Amino acid sequence: MFAPNDDQQLLTDSARRFTQKHYADDRLGQMGEAPLNTALWSEMAEAGWLMLPFAEADGGLQGEGQSGLGDCVSLFEVLGEGLVVEPVLASTILAGGLIAASAESQQRSDLIEGIVSGGAPIGVALHEPRARHDIWYCEARATRSGDGWTLSGHKSLAHGAAAAEQVIVLARIEGEPGSGGAGLGLFLVPADAGGVTVTPYRLRDDHWAADVALDNAALGADALLLGPGAAADALQKVIDKARLLLAAEGTGIMRRVCLATQAYTMDRKQFGVPLASFQVLQHRMVDMSVAFDQARSLVYEAVTHDLAGDAEAMTRSARAAYRAVSEDGVEVGKQAIQLHGGMGMSEELPLGRALRRLLAIRQAFPL
Repeated sequence: MFAPNDDQQLLTDSARRFTQKHYADDRLGQMGEAPLNTALWSEMAEAGWLMLPFAEADGGLQGEGQSGLGDCVSLFEVLGEGLVVEPVLASTILAGGLIAASAESQQRSDLIEGIVSGGAPIGVALHEPRARHDIWYCEARATRSGDGWTLSGHKSLAHGAAAAEQVIVLARIEGEPGSGGAGLGLFLVPADAGGVTVTPYRLRDDHWAADVALDNAALGADALLLGPGAAADALQKVIDKARLLLAAEGTGIMRRVCLATQAYTMDRKQFGVPLASFQVLQHRMVDMSVAFDQARSLVYEAVTHDLAGDAEAMTRSARAAYRAVSEDGVEVGKQAIQLHGGMGMSEELPLGRALRRLLAIRQAFPL
């Protein structure tokens, strides 16, 4: 079973110091007031976090044949624990993964360099209002126009697009909206291009997203990153990786609320004794801890399969981990609020934000 090595433990420790400094409880209310905190984003880039998923040949940190999944899991656990709202997943894993899957070109190199150096995030527009979380249901249409492309349609809940200068848009080149992944393409769309309207908004978990409206947006030939077939294959792999890292983020949140609940029940007294001395509450906290351990074990199992080169088993474990966090993680968040009583509902404590984020994780890429 995977266990973080010394380098990954150092990464965890440094990331935890960062989150404790910038995302302390008394500052959480200020988080997410803007789509991107550029100062914190630059610090993340300087720390090397945005390089983690990329190969050394692309300016990243991973050697030949290494995926960096263990490094990313170590980081995302701490990002979850700190309730970090910057679009790390959207820009590095979703957008970065799709760009890395595209053909070698100067554009590809420049885009990855922009990500790892802390440039403006790149958003990803996959969802649509009528798709009901089905990524493969795509009404947005891409048609040939001379040497380039024309895009029309409406994308919703675009991850990372609120602060992006460019957005990767999923659009249909061939077939009908309900015909699955076949016929889909992925396009790089400038946020300020003619016919493109990006409407950002803040979500209930304090992350940001955007709607992207495309009204006969004219793009060049190089806008197509991945065409039919290749786009669906790359997107499926990236989504499964995103599910695993969302699960890792969720386990970080679960760890935080479990520790907070244990500390609160030890400190809070009823009938002259700590709440933690009541057996029925002990049982509930044990259930919370068991749920956390099980979810984290599934995350680590996925990394173990990845290190062994078993992609199919990694995907199964990643999906199992995501489902565990989606179900048990939300229940842990609810239990934490209940065991805190009225204080659990206050904005002074991070429990409400933690539960909202766990609910958002559940809805990100549901199985």
